[in-house]
Amino acid sequence: MTAGLAIALGVSVSAHAAEEAQEIQLGTVSVSAEKEDADQSVAYGSRTVNLAGSATPVAETPRSVNVVEREQIEKRGSQSIQDTLTYAPGVQAAPFGFDSRLDSARIRGVSPLKYKDGFQSLFGFYNNARTDIYTIDSVEVIKGPASVLYGQGALGGVVNVRSKLPEDTAMQEVELQYGTFDRKQLGVDSTGPLNESGSLLYRVVGVYRESDTQVDHVNDDAAIIMPSVTWAPTEATTFTVLGNYQDNNGGQSLQFLPNEGTLLPGQHIDSSTFIGEPDWDRYDTRRRSLATFFEHELNDGVTINFDSRYTEGASTYRSHWVAYDGADPTIAADGTVNRTIYDAPATSEAFTSKLAFKADVETAWATHFTQFGIDYIDATTDTDTFYGFASGGRINIYNPVYGNLAPRGAIVDSPADVVTQIGVFARDRIAMEDWTISLGVRNDQVEESTKGTLTTNAVTTNDESATTFDVAVMYHFDSGVSPYMSYAESFAPTGKDPVTNEQLKPTEGAQKEVGIKYQPKGKDALYTLAYFEVVEDNRVNGSTSVGQSVQQGKAEIKGFEVEVQKRWEEFKLEAGYSKLEALNKDQSPAVHIAAIADEQFSAWLDYEPLDSPFIVGAGVRHVGENWDGTDTLKTDPYTLYDAMLGYDIENWEFRLNGKNLADKEFVATTQGGRSYYGERRTVVLTARTQF
Repeated sequence: MTAGLAIALGVSVSAHAAEEAQEIQLGTVSVSAEKEDADQSVAYGSRTVNLAGSATPVAETPRSVNVVEREQIEKRGSQSIQDTLTYAPGVQAAPFGFDSRLDSARIRGVSPLKYKDGFQSLFGFYNNARTDIYTIDSVEVIKGPASVLYGQGALGGVVNVRSKLPEDTAMQEVELQYGTFDRKQLGVDSTGPLNESGSLLYRVVGVYRESDTQVDHVNDDAAIIMPSVTWAPTEATTFTVLGNYQDNNGGQSLQFLPNEGTLLPGQHIDSSTFIGEPDWDRYDTRRRSLATFFEHELNDGVTINFDSRYTEGASTYRSHWVAYDGADPTIAADGTVNRTIYDAPATSEAFTSKLAFKADVETAWATHFTQFGIDYIDATTDTDTFYGFASGGRINIYNPVYGNLAPRGAIVDSPADVVTQIGVFARDRIAMEDWTISLGVRNDQVEESTKGTLTTNAVTTNDESATTFDVAVMYHFDSGVSPYMSYAESFAPTGKDPVTNEQLKPTEGAQKEVGIKYQPKGKDALYTLAYFEVVEDNRVNGSTSVGQSVQQGKAEIKGFEVEVQKRWEEFKLEAGYSKLEALNKDQSPAVHIAAIADEQFSAWLDYEPLDSPFIVGAGVRHVGENWDGTDTLKTDPYTLYDAMLGYDIENWEFRLNGKNLADKEFVATTQGGRSYYGERRTVVLTARTQF
């Protein structure tokens, strides 16, 4: 990877530069962009980030932010939110390999919180449907602590996606897909005005998919309808209602395969291996949600926003996986393994809302872009569980024969978890001459409680509160070079231990970051370099063999990120490199934190000739080694190649996308004696028309 770093740095230096979820809405942080013309993608020089209610060029913002827009999603053939993050510097997508349940990621070595339209979208883990890629306009990555912006939040940052909402120009789109593992998908998207004045707009997005996956007997089926209406009675007022009805049916792709025969020598275990019961194992999820977004401009420079969302989720989660206790050989001489059997029906119900005021204030010496407000969360998650360690019957891992379904014991009726949070926040971005100063403070009051089960009415409560701060300063040179430094804090309740039901300590952390952003005059380019140090206390990092959480005392993560975004003539390049050292300091000597790659390099190049109907794209992704959490075993580095070939004719677009074209079988992560395979080759043909 030295060569990859040298290339990235060389491009950056030669340009006198250095640097690494429509809008980005961070409680009201948003990212937007202008297009050079109808046929061009977003110009890097025109991208803006909206902090404290003020649209500011990304190059002038003392914060690391990445935006993946709809055009990039389609060009790269992303099939999930997780896929969109594979080319974001400092972001490790799919740290546990191919996972059919969640959109997992690490930002600077830490799991981010998942947000949708500025609201937390996931409470608990396996009790809600994952957001479908076709229903969104963009994915935004906020690197580093975002507690001041969002309230309780992960130290690594936030992944916020923005839903497709009504537009004032009529458009109807039909998208057809066919691909690897017999993937068949139909997508429809219709939007435009409902009346002559344009005060009423609508949008309806629908998806129907039937698909197998790389793991035998595990599907990825979906049926989604997402309607929305916007009413603008005056130029100063808009009100939007957004619904979502979604059913996903499939299974669990993670089989918790042993290291022997995957990462370590032994009889080979294929990545398609399924050791469950095809007629019993399921991972079916459901989501029903209704959101409202209200904005009113009180007068010049003063705006009020009131947004809310109600969500119900449910899942049927039945699965087997290889049991591993670290004692006897996991795989017997005859090739059989013990299976753990797991049955966990789960539900979730959440109401979130936010009231915010934004004001632009001119003083004699500076301009203030302020934001203050209050937000509220009331979320209940309920997961009842049967966990039968090594009691799910034996199966031959090399040649599975199904039908040996062991009796399942009674599901334990566990107490429901209730989280109530009230947050009060204030931010101010100060612009004066060549300086930008950003200040933020927030106080959160969080109450975590458990409701009694069917056999008891007992209720336990745990109250937490925290005040978090962030501060940043940047200086803008006439050359386009803007050095900056920032400090930010995080606070995140971590819920209960899934085995003992004991309340875990909230994680707390802080990040120091220094960096340089360079936007050359008259060029469509942006170069960035960032160095950061992260300290996190009470980190939940893995689990024991029986599923009990391991809450580490202290983690320290240091690293840097380099990013190049440049367009010249008919070419466009996006490249990045990141280097991390993530250590668990609660042990002596310190050991590497599991499932965190030590380095990553990625680059995607588009070629779009103006006088040809063809477009071409190609990408490379390199992920370095990562340790098992004990520094006794590590994965091998791997490099993957992606490509896209497109053809446009009249109102039709055709895209042929391939990921992991060499069909490399690789272990993405090893932890607890298990290995997790990454995604194999996928090829998808998309035909899209708009009228």
